[in-house]
Amino acid sequence: MDGQTIVDVNLEETNMDAEDLRDLVDRENPGLIYSIGSEAFQLAGEYGGDKLQLFSSVINWQRFPRHANVYGIANELSLSQELSLLRYLLPKATRVGVIFDPKFNRERVAEAHAYSQEVGLTLVEQAVENSTREEVEDAVDELLPQIDVLWLISDPGILIDRDRVEGIFQAADGAGKPVYAYSDVFIRFGASLVVAADIPTIGRQAATLAQSLLHHKKPGVAVQSPVGSRITLNVCHLGKLKVGYNEDALDSVSQLIECR
Repeated sequence: MDGQTIVDVNLEETNMDAEDLRDLVDRENPGLIYSIGSEAFQLAGEYGGDKLQLFSSVINWQRFPRHANVYGIANELSLSQELSLLRYLLPKATRVGVIFDPKFNRERVAEAHAYSQEVGLTLVEQAVENSTREEVEDAVDELLPQIDVLWLISDPGILIDRDRVEGIFQAADGAGKPVYAYSDVFIRFGASLVVAADIPTIGRQAATLAQSLLHHKKPGVAVQSPVGSRITLNVCHLGKLKVGYNEDALDSVSQLIECR
C-alpha cells in the first residue's frame, strides 16, 4: 500500500506462539492490523490491544468480541441482497425456511423477517438452542413440509460439522426441497442455489477501507457488507426436484451447473 511497510504473518506457516505475536505487535507498533479469517481475527483481538484493526473472511463475525477500533468486511452479503436474489432467481419459492441458533443469529433472522416481507417472501423460522444432532434433524424435519426452499445461513450453533451439514441436505433432498446457501462449499453437498461474496472484490474493498482508516477517515458503518457477489445455480438439481427458476435471470449467474 502506497509506500507503507507491511509485515505479513501466515498462521499456517509460522511457528510463532501467542507470546511471539504479542512481542511482534509491541515491536512493530503497526498503524493497522489486518486479519484474514476467523483464527487471525481472534488472535488480533487477543493480542492487538487497542490498535486499529480491520478484518475480512470471518464467518459469523458477530460471535467475536470487538472494541471500538475494529472495522471489517462481512463474509455474508446484506440481507436485502440475499433475499432479493433468491426472489429473482427462484420466483416461485416464496416460503423460505431458516433454522438457526438464537445465540448467534437472533438479530439477523429478525432483520431477515422484515426484509422478506418487502420482497414478497414469507420467512418460516425454526430456532434451536444448544442443539444436538438429533434436535437439529427433528427441527429440519418439522420445517421442511412448511416451506418451498431451505435457506442455510452461517450459524456455528447449527452447522457444527460435516455430519450435521450432510444430514440437513439429505433431509431437504428427501423432502424434494432445494437448499439456498451462502458459500460454494455447499455445492458438493447438493445446494441448488449459492450466492456468495466474491473474494477478489472483498480484497479490493478491504484495501480501500484500510487506506481510509490509515488516513484517519473512518466509515459510517464499522462492518460493511461485501459489494461483489458470485452466483451458482444448479439447474440439474432443480430439475430433479421439479423446482422452476427464472430463465431470464441466467445472465446474472456466475456458474451454471447442468446435467451431463
